[in-house]
Amino acid sequence: MPYKVSYDTNDNIVIVRISNIATIEDHLTARKQAFKLCKENNCFQLIVDLSEMTFNKMTTMECFSFGESFVEPFIGLRIAHVMPVDSKSRADVRFASTVESNRGNFTGEFETIVEARKWLLGR
Repeated sequence: MPYKVSYDTNDNIVIVRISNIATIEDHLTARKQAFKLCKENNCFQLIVDLSEMTFNKMTTMECFSFGESFVEPFIGLRIAHVMPVDSKSRADVRFASTVESNRGNFTGEFETIVEARKWLLGR
């Protein structure tokens, strides 16, 4: 499975890790599981770790729709993206992040999960 979704009880953060070549269906399934954990734990902080994703096969429209889809269930969600290595994937993540931000969520892009966690926790 090219993704893992977990909940950090100490910091009240949902963490999504995408690895290898994930399909749009994998991303959508991971997002659904992340929203479920956020709702169950009254959590508004999310780390999306894409550092091990090898290539994103999403089109620009899919990136837009994916970014837009983060708004409906949780306005005000804080989303920290840990960036992939691939330059096209990085550009796609930035685009989706901008869409999320323009629709009411707080987003940031980071090189490491440590930086992402610090940002979410305000450190």
